[in-house]
Amino acid sequence: MKKFILSALFVLSSAVTMNAFGILGILNVGARIGIVSSSEQIPTTSDGIMESISAEGTGWTGTIFARLNIPKLPIYIQPELQYTKTTIDLPKFNLDYILGKEEEGVESHKYIDLPILLGAEFDLALASIRVNAGPVFAITSEKGFRDLVEEDFIAAYNEPKVSWTAGLAVDLFWLTAEIRYNGNFKNDTVNTEDIAGSINPNRTSWNLSFGITF
Repeated sequence: MKKFILSALFVLSSAVTMNAFGILGILNVGARIGIVSSSEQIPTTSDGIMESISAEGTGWTGTIFARLNIPKLPIYIQPELQYTKTTIDLPKFNLDYILGKEEEGVESHKYIDLPILLGAEFDLALASIRVNAGPVFAITSEKGFRDLVEEDFIAAYNEPKVSWTAGLAVDLFWLTAEIRYNGNFKNDTVNTEDIAGSINPNRTSWNLSFGITF
């Protein structure tokens, strides 16, 4: 988290320098912060058979980005560095096999991702509309369950993955607002021989964020 904050400060300070040299007609940089609503698959047991069910979560996300505008075209390339933290609510059911108890609980999941977006911008009277989409490369992932010890499941929950994102944004002067959906290229499942079943470790989410652009 400390590295993410330092990176954000470096990018924003660099923006001031680039603005002084008139570079920002082609290159824009900025930062956003917002809320996240996510859905994840969690493992559970039913009569000794491993299954997966959906659990909902909420949290926040912080992003720094650089937007490379292609001259004479309303197209841009936008790499981002994104930190996300969500709190997942575990439904009340028999978690005895995994958590050693039978009650509701919560888990805190953290991610650092690198989205690489291709977008288009359309100018209106006072504002501009942007649409973008692209792959998301996971840098680090800290998720799972407190007492989950099965190695196959631990690997599934913490292994970096490549997913995708698509969003719609509105820019007004230096201000920006964006809504974005995060999905998966495929539905991975993890199977184990000693536990007759599988889980799907992928997550999907909606992000609503606000920020500034230089």
